[in-house]
Amino acid sequence: MIIPLAAATLKSDDGVTLFYETHGKGVPILLLSGGPGFSSDYMLPIARHLERRYKAVLFDQRGTGRSLLETYDATTLDHKKLVADIEALRRALKVEKLTLVGHSWGGILSMLYASEHPDRVNAMVLIDAGGPTTAGVAKFTANHTARMTEEDTKRVAEGYANLQKDHKAAILEITRARTPPYFHDRAKAIAFADALNEDSFNDKAFWPIVGQITPGFDLRPALKKVNVPVLIIHGKSDPLETAQELHDALAGSRVEMIDDAGHFPWAEQPAAVYRVLDDFLRKVVKR
Repeated sequence: MIIPLAAATLKSDDGVTLFYETHGKGVPILLLSGGPGFSSDYMLPIARHLERRYKAVLFDQRGTGRSLLETYDATTLDHKKLVADIEALRRALKVEKLTLVGHSWGGILSMLYASEHPDRVNAMVLIDAGGPTTAGVAKFTANHTARMTEEDTKRVAEGYANLQKDHKAAILEITRARTPPYFHDRAKAIAFADALNEDSFNDKAFWPIVGQITPGFDLRPALKKVNVPVLIIHGKSDPLETAQELHDALAGSRVEMIDDAGHFPWAEQPAAVYRVLDDFLRKVVKR
């Protein structure tokens, strides 16, 4: 039986109202979305898969989805506050340790949390996660740019031209136009992009968070104290090539490369992704 979702809020340590949803029942599995700036909605397919055995938690990180801020800057969106929000959510869920499933930026946030609270993490799943350093950024940018078609580039330019006229609509157009290079299958990319709406991505959250990832950003020293099971799932067609760097930085991690999939592998090869995800969680999560 599928358990209906439950929506809830909590207050962060600095008074921000944060929204989350739970799907299913059992041991919580926390899903952390990417961007940074994306709401948790696009990870709903994963939550619906996990809810059969666990309590899947979709969390709108501060500045995204329904967890909006009055001010967006490097202070209100400091990485340490984002980590503290996860710790506040852990307390709200009343669990001693979290099992984290982080996608893209959500993978970096998972590692930031694990670095700060290694004793509060049971296991991590990093799905096409950003790397522990900025070493792969230039290659990612080149790969993504090379995959943009003339039509994609035109739509991006049109979106930027309309920013002053209708900012949210323009950001949605830009986001949709930049989506296909992330996918192996362009048709699936378009379907994914068409499902996005004006609340899916908040660029006001993106820039302050990314601005803190400077050339000297390096999680590897802190990750040495993280001794938990880690599954790295990565689409072979992802323009972001971080799987090996993540594997090298996380002792005991395991890498599963997904054929015919890009940055959102569950949207292209759900059976393959869920097979390795389920196998991993069965071994590391005590029900």
